[in-house]
Amino acid sequence: MKQLFTTLLTMLGLCSACQSQEIPTLEPTTYEEALQQTAGAVLIDVRQPDEYAEGHLSGAQLLNVLDEATFEAGIAALDKSKPYFIYCRSGRRSHSAAVKMKAIGLNVTDLKGGITAWEAAGKPITKE
Repeated sequence: MKQLFTTLLTMLGLCSACQSQEIPTLEPTTYEEALQQTAGAVLIDVRQPDEYAEGHLSGAQLLNVLDEATFEAGIAALDKSKPYFIYCRSGRRSHSAAVKMKAIGLNVTDLKGGITAWEAAGKPITKE
Protein backbone atom coordinates (compact mmCIF):
# COMPACT_ATOMS: atom_id res chain seq x y z
CA MET A 1 0.00 0.00 0.00
CA LYS A 2 2.81 2.36 0.89
CA GLN A 3 4.51 1.65 -2.47
CA LEU A 4 1.25 2.34 -4.34
CA PHE A 5 0.88 5.66 -2.52
CA THR A 6 4.48 6.63 -3.38
CA THR A 7 3.93 5.69 -7.02
CA LEU A 8 0.76 7.81 -7.19
CA LEU A 9 2.54 10.80 -5.67
CA THR A 10 5.38 10.43 -8.15
CA MET A 11 2.95 10.31 -11.07
CA LEU A 12 1.14 13.39 -9.76
CA GLY A 13 4.46 15.22 -9.59
CA LEU A 14 5.25 14.26 -13.17
CA CYS A 15 1.85 15.48 -14.36
CA SER A 16 2.41 18.80 -12.59
CA ALA A 17 5.77 19.16 -14.32
CA CYS A 18 4.13 18.49 -17.68
CA GLN A 19 1.53 21.18 -17.08
CA SER A 20 4.18 23.73 -16.13
CA GLN A 21 5.73 23.25 -19.58
CA GLU A 22 2.44 23.95 -21.37
CA ILE A 23 3.07 26.24 -24.33
CA PRO A 24 0.33 28.45 -25.80
CA THR A 25 -0.17 27.31 -29.40
CA LEU A 26 -2.40 29.48 -31.56
CA GLU A 27 -4.09 29.04 -34.95
CA PRO A 28 -2.74 31.41 -37.67
CA THR A 29 -5.44 34.10 -37.40
CA THR A 30 -5.36 34.16 -33.59
CA TYR A 31 -1.54 34.08 -33.64
CA GLU A 32 -1.44 37.06 -36.03
CA GLU A 33 -3.87 39.05 -33.88
CA ALA A 34 -1.98 38.26 -30.66
CA LEU A 35 1.33 39.17 -32.29
CA GLN A 36 -0.04 42.53 -33.46
CA GLN A 37 -1.70 43.31 -30.12
CA THR A 38 1.16 42.29 -27.83
CA ALA A 39 3.39 45.22 -26.93
CA GLY A 40 7.08 44.50 -27.42
CA ALA A 41 6.46 41.13 -29.12
CA VAL A 42 9.44 39.56 -30.88
CA LEU A 43 8.87 37.19 -33.80
CA ILE A 44 11.36 34.32 -34.21
CA ASP A 45 11.66 31.80 -37.04
CA VAL A 46 13.41 28.68 -35.72
CA ARG A 47 13.91 27.00 -39.12
CA GLN A 48 17.16 26.63 -41.05
CA PRO A 49 18.64 29.56 -43.01
CA ASP A 50 17.69 28.12 -46.44
CA GLU A 51 14.07 27.71 -45.32
CA TYR A 52 14.03 31.28 -43.98
CA ALA A 53 15.40 32.58 -47.30
CA GLU A 54 12.58 30.84 -49.21
CA GLY A 55 10.04 32.92 -47.27
CA HIS A 56 9.22 33.93 -43.72
CA LEU A 57 6.79 36.04 -41.71
CA SER A 58 7.50 39.74 -42.02
CA GLY A 59 9.72 40.99 -39.20
CA ALA A 60 10.86 37.52 -38.12
CA GLN A 61 14.37 37.02 -36.79
CA LEU A 62 16.12 33.74 -37.59
CA LEU A 63 17.31 31.54 -34.72
CA ASN A 64 17.89 28.01 -36.06
CA VAL A 65 16.88 25.48 -33.40
CA LEU A 66 18.80 22.70 -35.21
CA ASP A 67 22.09 24.56 -34.65
CA GLU A 68 22.02 23.68 -30.97
CA ALA A 69 25.00 25.74 -29.76
CA THR A 70 23.88 28.88 -31.59
CA PHE A 71 20.26 28.39 -30.50
CA GLU A 72 21.19 27.92 -26.83
CA ALA A 73 23.44 31.01 -26.91
CA GLY A 74 20.76 32.96 -28.78
CA ILE A 75 17.97 32.25 -26.32
CA ALA A 76 20.28 32.91 -23.36
CA ALA A 77 20.79 36.43 -24.72
CA LEU A 78 17.06 37.17 -25.11
CA ASP A 79 15.33 39.72 -22.89
CA LYS A 80 13.14 37.83 -20.40
CA SER A 81 10.77 40.77 -20.12
CA LYS A 82 9.65 40.46 -23.76
CA PRO A 83 7.05 38.11 -25.23
CA TYR A 84 8.28 35.80 -28.00
CA PHE A 85 6.23 34.38 -30.87
CA ILE A 86 7.93 31.51 -32.65
CA TYR A 87 7.25 29.25 -35.61
CA CYS A 88 8.83 26.65 -37.89
CA ARG A 89 7.57 24.76 -40.93
CA SER A 90 4.97 22.50 -39.29
CA GLY A 91 5.14 23.11 -35.53
CA ARG A 92 7.41 20.29 -34.41
CA ARG A 93 10.71 22.21 -34.18
CA SER A 94 9.02 25.31 -32.78
CA HIS A 95 7.45 23.25 -30.00
CA SER A 96 10.86 21.85 -29.10
CA ALA A 97 12.29 25.39 -29.17
CA ALA A 98 9.39 26.71 -27.09
CA VAL A 99 9.98 24.11 -24.37
CA LYS A 100 13.65 25.11 -24.17
CA MET A 101 12.76 28.80 -24.12
CA LYS A 102 10.11 28.40 -21.44
CA ALA A 103 12.52 26.33 -19.32
CA ILE A 104 14.84 29.37 -19.03
CA GLY A 105 11.99 31.71 -18.14
CA LEU A 106 10.94 33.16 -21.50
CA ASN A 107 7.33 33.97 -22.35
CA VAL A 108 6.71 32.12 -25.62
CA THR A 109 3.76 31.47 -27.94
CA ASP A 110 3.89 28.94 -30.80
CA LEU A 111 2.18 28.99 -34.21
CA LYS A 112 0.01 25.88 -34.58
CA GLY A 113 0.92 24.12 -37.83
CA GLY A 114 3.84 26.45 -38.50
CA ILE A 115 4.35 28.49 -41.64
CA THR A 116 2.59 25.75 -43.62
CA ALA A 117 -0.68 26.49 -41.77
CA TRP A 118 0.03 30.23 -42.02
CA GLU A 119 0.24 30.05 -45.82
CA ALA A 120 -2.78 27.71 -46.03
CA ALA A 121 -4.76 30.38 -44.16
CA GLY A 122 -3.84 32.89 -46.88
CA LYS A 123 -1.44 34.87 -44.67
CA PRO A 124 1.47 36.72 -46.31
CA ILE A 125 5.14 35.76 -46.24
CA THR A 126 8.13 37.74 -47.40
CA LYS A 127 11.63 37.06 -48.76
CA GLU A 128 13.08 40.37 -47.54
